[in-house]
Amino acid sequence: MLEIFLYCAAFGVISGAISGLLGIGGGIVIVPFIAWLLNQHSMPADTIMQTAIATSLATIVVTSISSILAQHRRGAIQWSIVKTLTPGIAIGAWFGADLAHFLSSELLAGIFGCFLLLNGIRMLLNLKTKPHRQLPSTVPLAIAGSVLGLLSTLVGIGGGTLTVPYMSWHNVPIKKAIALGSACGLPIAVFGALSFIVIGLHATTLPAGNIGYINIPVFLGISSTSLFSATLGVHLAHSLPTATLKKVFSLILIFVGLKMLLG
Repeated sequence: MLEIFLYCAAFGVISGAISGLLGIGGGIVIVPFIAWLLNQHSMPADTIMQTAIATSLATIVVTSISSILAQHRRGAIQWSIVKTLTPGIAIGAWFGADLAHFLSSELLAGIFGCFLLLNGIRMLLNLKTKPHRQLPSTVPLAIAGSVLGLLSTLVGIGGGTLTVPYMSWHNVPIKKAIALGSACGLPIAVFGALSFIVIGLHATTLPAGNIGYINIPVFLGISSTSLFSATLGVHLAHSLPTATLKKVFSLILIFVGLKMLLG
């Protein structure tokens, strides 16, 4: 367990820096790393992906609080929209974990592989969502929140990767869209992680060190360092050629996505 913790603490530095540097959700890199690490330590294969996704969400609980505080100080979060989205997000995130529980680890790896592949292609081609319309009224927006919560929980990511494009598509200014992504990441992570704990208690085979589907040594290792290294990544973003780095990273995402799809 100590070895896993140390591996994750070292990786937390990398994942946090990448998140801050490239402006991506940590789950994109955390989930495949946890899946690889647990596989290397001969953990039960049939629950590796569930554990990777659940533990990624648990780490996002910690990092999203820092992001929310920073965005709130700038007055960038439109809390009225967050309040409308949160009930739907909570429901979607909770049942997203339930769905992940009933899917096979192989199928979840395929779903996450597709997710990585699409995000890698989008980043490589620098595809951006074109503004389309205004945000819908309360009920449709709450329903959209449930879909965002379910999909985000199913692949173990925070709010930014799906919420920001959705907001941008509805003509929300990009800075406010990013702030909303940060704010929505917390309920996604909290309700998703809690559901993974509850539903994971019914799993018959779990990796050592798990509470439900959350692996505690991995969670503590990544959380202990990623929170601080994300700030370093933000600073590096102002001095390094991030456009070039994004293209290189997009190729890595495509490679990892294809590897997960091909088993």
